[in-house]
Amino acid sequence: MKIIVCLSRIPYPLNKGDKLRAFYQIKELSKNNDIYLFCLNNKKANKQGLNILKNYCKEIKVENISLFSSIFSVFKAIFSSLPLQVAFYTKKRIIKSFEDFYNNINPKISYFQFVRTAEYAKSIQGIKVLDFQDCLSLNMERRSNVSKGLFKYIFHLEAKRLTKYENLMFNIFSKCTIIASNDRDGIQSERKNEIEIITNGVDNSFINYNYEQEKEYDIIFSGNMSYAPNVLAANFLVKDIMPIVWKDKPNIKVVICGSNPKKEVTNLENKNVIVTGWVNDMKEYYAKSKIFIAPMQIGTGLQNKLLEAMAMNLPSITTSLANKSLMAQNNKDILIGNNKEELASCILSLLNDSHLYSTLSMNGKEYVRNNFSWINSTEKLYLIFQQLTKS
Repeated sequence: MKIIVCLSRIPYPLNKGDKLRAFYQIKELSKNNDIYLFCLNNKKANKQGLNILKNYCKEIKVENISLFSSIFSVFKAIFSSLPLQVAFYTKKRIIKSFEDFYNNINPKISYFQFVRTAEYAKSIQGIKVLDFQDCLSLNMERRSNVSKGLFKYIFHLEAKRLTKYENLMFNIFSKCTIIASNDRDGIQSERKNEIEIITNGVDNSFINYNYEQEKEYDIIFSGNMSYAPNVLAANFLVKDIMPIVWKDKPNIKVVICGSNPKKEVTNLENKNVIVTGWVNDMKEYYAKSKIFIAPMQIGTGLQNKLLEAMAMNLPSITTSLANKSLMAQNNKDILIGNNKEELASCILSLLNDSHLYSTLSMNGKEYVRNNFSWINSTEKLYLIFQQLTKS
């Protein structure tokens, strides 16, 4: 089957959740299908990443978007009803390029990621599938709730526009997918139950990793450190949670590991806190750490960082917000806390109780192994494609 995949950015390197999802879906789908990748791009393209993607794609078309033109498009969109992030990625020139790409390939299915690519889908006929991935309107509303001044207004405005725009997707696409049921519940449409759940997975290299590293860090938090929910979580960890832990155990070491750390994150460094920036292999840092924590306060979707850490036998801690998508069992597969005192208590419990530590390590890994597989989730996606082509 010929499948066009349309993305708002090149899905490599794997430093964002949407890139990770797109990459592994492309990888799995390419085993029995011809994949044609169309990517928007507003940064310098990673040549190594493109070469890796060529292993799974028959053809790759990258259309560069200048930051200046995108900002101008956002400014114009202020006076329309279009979500600002949709305007950021939408260019008439590139829509025409996508039309030509589509007509030349004549695919069975066109697969789009995020509503920000929906304007490209409008320009073509045929069977079209949208991966909402997360409920972006809910994400924006949560960011509005923790923001101040102009940013609070902008995020609230974007949430309102996205709510209306998400509701239109059912008229554009033959089928819609999303990662988790709680995000599906956030879509404000009478047709939201038509959305199929296609969960994320974990690469087997995490599950089968050979542990040889000595433990250098007591606590690890990872992710794209320019992403607002991760920046907020990193600050919450170091400024609110860890002071409680350090009162009891002053030598506990924390590593904050992930690409593009904002100054707010690098400023957290001290004798007990290391901020690494980009690392080539997250598995090495998971293996060198004792406990993983994702103290998420805002955001939507399934935290891939939790799946990866749990797959590597790291006992993990998170909030009820982040566990809504994971749906792990508290005190069995994971520990859950919802304020600084509860999260600090979770850390101290794991450091002080070897039995609890061992139990969560084993149960967490089995939970991920049994429930989150790229092979299984992409097979479900492919079955949807097959059903659409036969109907």
